[in-house]
Amino acid sequence: MKKNNIFNARKMIFRLLVLSIFFTSCDDFLEESSPIGLSQSKLTDLPSMSALINGSYSNMRAFYAYQPMITSGFVRDYVIRNSANWTPYYKWTTSGVPEMFSSNTYSEGYKVLNKVNTVLNANVNDMYGTTAEKSKILGDAHFLRAAVYFQINNFFTDPSTGNSAPLVTTVLGTNDKVTVATSDAIKAQIEADIESAREHFAVANGVSTHTAATAMAARIYFYHGKYSLAYDRANEAINAGGHSLEANVADIYNKGATSAEAIYTIITNRSESTHGPQIIGYNNMQADKDEGTASLNPNSLIGQLRSADPTDSRFTDLFTEADGLVYADKKYPSLDADYIVLRLAEMYLTRAEANIMVNNAVSTQDVADVNMVKNRAGAADTVTGTPAVATMLDVIFNERSKELCFEYGDRFLNSRRLQKSIVDESGSGTVPYANYNTILVYPLPRSEVNIHNLQR
Repeated sequence: MKKNNIFNARKMIFRLLVLSIFFTSCDDFLEESSPIGLSQSKLTDLPSMSALINGSYSNMRAFYAYQPMITSGFVRDYVIRNSANWTPYYKWTTSGVPEMFSSNTYSEGYKVLNKVNTVLNANVNDMYGTTAEKSKILGDAHFLRAAVYFQINNFFTDPSTGNSAPLVTTVLGTNDKVTVATSDAIKAQIEADIESAREHFAVANGVSTHTAATAMAARIYFYHGKYSLAYDRANEAINAGGHSLEANVADIYNKGATSAEAIYTIITNRSESTHGPQIIGYNNMQADKDEGTASLNPNSLIGQLRSADPTDSRFTDLFTEADGLVYADKKYPSLDADYIVLRLAEMYLTRAEANIMVNNAVSTQDVADVNMVKNRAGAADTVTGTPAVATMLDVIFNERSKELCFEYGDRFLNSRRLQKSIVDESGSGTVPYANYNTILVYPLPRSEVNIHNLQR
């Protein structure tokens, strides 16, 4: 959902209520809705398409809901004090990845995919309306499909086989069966979709924007190892204007969608849904030893970086120390704050590292990009001169860790991308990449495996 362009739920409520009769949850997430339940003859106008898009953005709250907590547990950035539900994510070395919450990503993701596939398989271009109105809808549909599959592919891919989850780009009938796709096939679809989103948003922004799609493309190419494209897209997002770093880091999370730094934001709307990453984050991260669930693991990388530079505002302004514990509570300051999925600081760090990866050299711009983020935080270790490549890459890894911890999942994905070891459960040792890479794979929901006979 883009800043300053939140969809009008009241105007759409009738259509959403009607569509919800057909687009409701069931055990087989891939067949959540089909042309059999909702006749294609009724999906012939742009308001219906817009209703599906708005419903998809609403589903994105639940899609992202558990991901910050799950991935932060993977890298053991927190310790669990009083929740049996979250303990398995911290103790994955022995238990593996439980299905309990990770299936939420799958089920909610395919609900979104079902809706946007309905839009993308309709004859939007033949519907009555302006080119701009059609581009808004198609841009959002491609953007959402890319965003959902990017997350699904990251977490459901089995590295031993290269297989991931089903790649669905059509609307399934109730008797249709699917198979899992390769990670490479899904990556190709993600890249095609995000570029299509950029093309449509170049005509007219929708709920999301051309800058949001460009920043998402930078993230996608960065994690797909296509660093030249990652640099180009991050550079374009930075130079697009309209966004700037907040002077005070706490303002990012307090302002949410209205923050100058926010590029892609999930708007919290508790009248529509009580389930989302902001609410999950607040409930677990709050600075209360009895009510909250998670506190900073002092043995984690974040704990070590905090000890090394305790005056960094990302620690002083976003963490609370009380009861002998440290809480990352200010990233989730209230139940009503919006959840920022993409922001400008990430683009500076992506542009710097991607440029180094392409050229195998550190430029003055790379140093300036990293220091832009460091200086905002008042970090004591700003970069001087032009460091060696290996040194600068370590600096950027630590900087991404500090900047993006406890957010959508960058800490885990970046550790895995660079094959970094992860702190073990005891805190006295590490788990090497070769070990955790084969363990930290989301299981496919058992109901889906049984219905479709899915094999990875």
